[in-house]
Amino acid sequence: MLLYNKALDANHTLLRMTALLAAWKAVTVEGEALRLFDFLIANPAHIHKLSVPRGKFAAKNDFKSYKNRYQSFEPKSLFNAMKETHCVVIERFVDLGILQPHNNHSEYKVQLENIPEELKKLAESSENSISSQAIHFIIENLISIPITGSDGLKKITNLMEYKYDVN
Repeated sequence: MLLYNKALDANHTLLRMTALLAAWKAVTVEGEALRLFDFLIANPAHIHKLSVPRGKFAAKNDFKSYKNRYQSFEPKSLFNAMKETHCVVIERFVDLGILQPHNNHSEYKVQLENIPEELKKLAESSENSISSQAIHFIIENLISIPITGSDGLKKITNLMEYKYDVN
């Protein structure tokens, strides 16, 4: 049996990240945040599993309905499998001038005006297969959270090692 997972599809990743960047309208982004947020957009059911205090982000419970018995995977393994695709897509964004390395190689300056019009149109379309609900949740709740730290994105998503990070 042939299985397709959009999380590992470079074209779908490019579309998801474009949709996120277009909605986010950030001046700069950290590469790790972009990767974590893309994972959540590709796998919205994982939003329900965010490790946050009870009552914080009550809207995360809305993502229980995204659970799919055919999409059973170990989240960290899938996130690690997505790394190569994430790197390729980020490099493509750099080639297009959408992302420009900034200060260090983990932070990028965002140039939304360099997104090709057709790609932007497709990414913002309501008829694509991207969860706009997940993008809105991320923008409303997660973009202000630092990557590292005791309450950082790495810890609450439980997708990346965080214990040895320096704040």
